[in-house]
Amino acid sequence: MRIETMSSTSRDELLQVLQTMVSVVEGSSTDIFNDEPRRQKLRSQVNSLKFAVARPLEIIFEDLCCQPHQSAAVKIALEGKWLEALGDEKPKTAQEIAAATGAESELVVRIMMVLTATGVVKEHGFQTYGATAITQTLLDPGLADGLRHFFDHCGPSMINLPSYLERNNYKVPQDVKTGPFADAWGGKNTWELYKAEPRRGDVFNSFMTRWRENTRMWTDIYPATSLCEQIGQTQDAVLLVDIGGGSGHVLKDFAQKRVGKGRLILQDQLAALGDIESLKDQGIEAMPYDLFTPQPVLGAKCYYLRAVLHDWPDRACREILRNTIPAMRKGYSKLLLHEAVLPDINVPAYGAFLDISMMALETGAERTSKQWHDLLGSVGLRIEKIWSADGGLESIIEAVTDE
Repeated sequence: MRIETMSSTSRDELLQVLQTMVSVVEGSSTDIFNDEPRRQKLRSQVNSLKFAVARPLEIIFEDLCCQPHQSAAVKIALEGKWLEALGDEKPKTAQEIAAATGAESELVVRIMMVLTATGVVKEHGFQTYGATAITQTLLDPGLADGLRHFFDHCGPSMINLPSYLERNNYKVPQDVKTGPFADAWGGKNTWELYKAEPRRGDVFNSFMTRWRENTRMWTDIYPATSLCEQIGQTQDAVLLVDIGGGSGHVLKDFAQKRVGKGRLILQDQLAALGDIESLKDQGIEAMPYDLFTPQPVLGAKCYYLRAVLHDWPDRACREILRNTIPAMRKGYSKLLLHEAVLPDINVPAYGAFLDISMMALETGAERTSKQWHDLLGSVGLRIEKIWSADGGLESIIEAVTDE
């Protein structure tokens, strides 16, 4: 049997997919980017159409086997300044790009074949190329550092992952000290590698700072004013403890928005807290703290963790949560986890890719709704509500203790 005959899609099946796409577009606003649920639904339908008309061998070769080829080509063009040469949005020939950057024109042509085929660059004619929206996005320094982080830092661990799992009998990694990343990098975990090679940490921080500028704050998702209204009236009442909050990006934003009083406390490793005096001027108390020790601030209204638990496997998450629960006051305190909450079925590609990245990097995980309920329930926490945006990729899990 020829491989091509292993997949078939009827005319009626194709028409059904196309009709669904048309209905989604017709029901949206003029700009699909102003209607996020419909945009995501349309993306899903486009993906369905792709699989309906592609042969299995095309998907296996182009999408699966050749993923590294695509990211390598982008990395070459980025570091070679070829994308920068197209930044003025004027189409340029391979010879012009070569002359501007010192590259050999034949190499430019060969790499550009990959970039035009994947939409990173637009082909305007024979060996002539222009920028696309993707090109312009990659010229943003912080977002370009995202590509560098995934290629240079995550890549070796991801390539090592199949071998690591085979050697460990296909068990979910549970210890960052012996996980896939440390296995790929001579025994160093991510943070140890950052310490040994500070440039890597700089690239990651540059990427995360820029990325967070384009994501929602927790107050855009959760009704934070309700916390302010419920805060105790004593002088020492603590409104919010930001656990693992770095230099205070979240608390600085909240300090400007909140209504009412209550202490704001920022907790992290001392080196991560930044300018403590500046924080104090903004009404934020900085407190050095280790996640794996008992929470010293008792009876706060809210204990908040942003993208902390996804760094850790379940075993470590339980330890972090068990250090927090005794500090919570029953019937008063809330635990807010700002994390991705993936759907239990039909997980979108971005969420699935992020999950396997966390496994390869930190032995961490992105979790589904059921997994979050199971994890928190295993330590005696009860989820009251999950507040979600962007298909669950930005969510606030509101939990309480009944103990």
